Amino acid sequence: MDDSDLPRPDVPLPRDPLPRPELAQPLADTENFASFNEFYRGSVPILVVFLVWQGARLDDATDIAQETMTTAYRWWPKIDHPKAWSRTMASRKLARHIASIEEDPIEHPSPRNSLMPVSIDVRIWEQRHPVLAVLNRLSPRQRQVMAWTLDGYAPAEIASELQISFQTVRANLAQARRTLAAHLDTIGDEQ
Repeated sequence: MDDSDLPRPDVPLPRDPLPRPELAQPLADTENFASFNEFYRGSVPILVVFLVWQGARLDDATDIAQETMTTAYRWWPKIDHPKAWSRTMASRKLARHIASIEEDPIEHPSPRNSLMPVSIDVRIWEQRHPVLAVLNRLSPRQRQVMAWTLDGYAPAEIASELQISFQTVRANLAQARRTLAAHLDTIGDEQ
């Protein structure tokens, strides 16, 4: 094998977040089940917030988080980095969900969701969280990059997970910060 067969470090490798369906296996052993259970309990609320930061409505975020965890359960032994994998998968599901919406849905009471232990009026919840109103001022890509940043990822990690250039991440993050700072200055002037 010569050097030309090795992947170049400056070219991202293509990644498929899910292996082929025929390779899926149920969690038969107790150790894998316990590790998934711990991951699920610690990750779902954070994943829901991560999706809301990206612009998902709360009820959509809980549905997408649950779908993501269902998929993670099926593939658990094959997932190397569950935190990053779940955010990447959930972000993709959110993007597909947003792309599939033809118009704003008619307001219907949200059915009770098992991820939200109490009955919540989603519109009131979203209105009570002013950070969501501020994040709405950002473009979708800026929101996405900011959500990954707020979740503790560095720009290089975000670029790798989203399969975009480091410069794109930095530019979107800088613009998002400028937009947010300008909004905060406006609020400060009004008080």
